[in-house]
Amino acid sequence: MDAFIFGITERCLTLSMIKKFTCFLAVTLALFACNNAAKKEPVTDTDVATAFIRAVLDNDFKTAKKYLLNDETNQQYFESNQRQYESKDAAELSKYKSSDIIINSLEPLNDTTIINYSNSYKKDIKTKLRLVRSNGQWLIDLKYTFAENQ
Repeated sequence: MDAFIFGITERCLTLSMIKKFTCFLAVTLALFACNNAAKKEPVTDTDVATAFIRAVLDNDFKTAKKYLLNDETNQQYFESNQRQYESKDAAELSKYKSSDIIINSLEPLNDTTIINYSNSYKKDIKTKLRLVRSNGQWLIDLKYTFAENQ
């Protein structure tokens, strides 16, 4: 009789443990699915600009490059800016990374938008960024920022 009760208790514990493990697994999978949900790609001019600026402030030039108008001049400006940014010390990079983006003004002009922005780390430095709509997608045109807007 004792062996029978011990067997049932042992089996119940096993079933209980299986139920707990199944619950744990279900919750873990649900959380994993939420965290890996496809990130929404920015669509509007403002969304693309803030995604680009955020990526640069975070020293994530691989992401920033996705939003760049693809031409040789833009590539040169981008790579030059990347080298200059990456040469900053770790403390300054950390301050940029923790800063907020401040949109000072927006000038929409058909398939072009000029965004004047700064960041909370260096509020006094205002930068103008031009976005152009190319094949239905908003892209950053650095030629305006570095050459035409001096």
